[in-house]
Amino acid sequence: MKTSSLILGLILGATFAAAPAVAKTSLNKGKQICEAAVKGQEPAPKSVRTDNDQTRVSDASLVYTLRVKNADDTSSKLVCTVDRAAETHSITPAS
Repeated sequence: MKTSSLILGLILGATFAAAPAVAKTSLNKGKQICEAAVKGQEPAPKSVRTDNDQTRVSDASLVYTLRVKNADDTSSKLVCTVDRAAETHSITPAS
């Protein structure tokens, strides 16, 4: 192996090691965050389902539509938005 190839390999390796890690929330992780947040509300819903056909994805966020069956047997739809970089979420009623 040539010395120049070895030096180039070390420089490239050091560059990748020094680069900040950009971890983005996966689809499954986002779904788990949203469902856990809704299930943790008081009073607890009977069931929470994610409508996969209405899931929207971008580089910055994940948007899920959740179908919720409440404790009093009423149904509702909620929209959960997950910030992929910060892994934070917000839940709003669907319009």
